[in-house]
Amino acid sequence: MKLYELTNDYQQLLAMLDEENDLPPEAIADTLESISAEIEDKADNIACMLKSIDANINAIKAEETHLAERRKSKQNAYDRIKAYLSDELQKAGISKLETARSKITFRKSASVKIDDDIFFDWAESNGKDLLTYEQPKANLTAIKKAIGDGEVIPGAQIEEKQNIQIK
Repeated sequence: MKLYELTNDYQQLLAMLDEENDLPPEAIADTLESISAEIEDKADNIACMLKSIDANINAIKAEETHLAERRKSKQNAYDRIKAYLSDELQKAGISKLETARSKITFRKSASVKIDDDIFFDWAESNGKDLLTYEQPKANLTAIKKAIGDGEVIPGAQIEEKQNIQIK
C-alpha cells in the first residue's frame, strides 16, 4: 500500500470513530496500531530514500568541484605547454611543421596594446569615439582601424603576434 493510501485509511478510521461509538475499543486500537505501524514503515523508507538522494547530491557536488579543479589544472598545463612550443619553434625559425600525427602552423594576428596613462588622457579630448563608457576602456576595434588608416594615436600601437595552431 502507498503512503497516501494509508493516510487516507487512517483519516477514514478517525472519521468513523467520530460517527460511531459502538466499535469495540480493542478493534479500534488494533486497527489504529496497524495503520500507524505501516505509515511509520513507509515514512521511514521514504526518509531513508531521501537520505540516499541527499548523499548522492552531495557526492555530485563534491565531484563537480573536483572536476572543475582538474579542468583548471589541465587548462593551465595546456596553456603553458602551448606557449613553450610556440616560443621554441619561433626561436628556431620554424613557422610550419607537419608530421603524420599533427600539423603546426602560425597565423598572424594583430591586437591593440594600450598605454592607459597616455591614451585615456588623449582620447578624452581628441577621440571619444575610440572609447566605450562602462568604465572607460579603449575601443580596440576602432583604435586598430584608425591606426591601420594611418592615424597616429598617442599611447596606442599595433602589436603583431604569432598564434600557434594545432590540428
